[in-house]
Amino acid sequence: MKGSLEANYAEALFELCKERDSLDEVHSELLWLNEIIENNSELVKFLNAPMIEPIDKKNVLKNVFENELSKTSFDFLCVVSDKKRIKYISKIIERFNDLYNDENNILEVTAITTLPLSAALREKLIKKLESVSKKTIVLSEKIDKSIIGGIVLEYNNTQIQGSIKHRLDELRDRINSVIA
Repeated sequence: MKGSLEANYAEALFELCKERDSLDEVHSELLWLNEIIENNSELVKFLNAPMIEPIDKKNVLKNVFENELSKTSFDFLCVVSDKKRIKYISKIIERFNDLYNDENNILEVTAITTLPLSAALREKLIKKLESVSKKTIVLSEKIDKSIIGGIVLEYNNTQIQGSIKHRLDELRDRINSVIA
């Protein structure tokens, strides 16, 4: 994604935040902002609407976000809106988050199970992943009854299959290859 519009905006903001020593603050605000944007498609439609004057868009941003964000985050949001790039904001934030995680040696992992992990199992999984990856693990959980049992781990576009469904699918494929 290097060289893409999203990467260019994210990298520029990232470097600015490093210079201003506001990386943690802006990262936290951007995650919050992304959640707001993902849950309010009407706001994005409004900010993308070509018939709405830029000053009106800026006023809405001021009313909604100016007192909720740091100056750096608010100014960045305004620049993205002014440059008509608001439709890319989620991808920009995603790229910024990747840069932040790389800088802080963080690996985001999603554990997919049929039932929520117990606190003890969650802690054991985090410790094991940290020892293997040599990174700080941020673990999120998803429940998916279709995997039947076991666990699936996802991180950085990688998936580690440990589900019963996957094992049954593999067994079915082996049986089918022998029968065919």
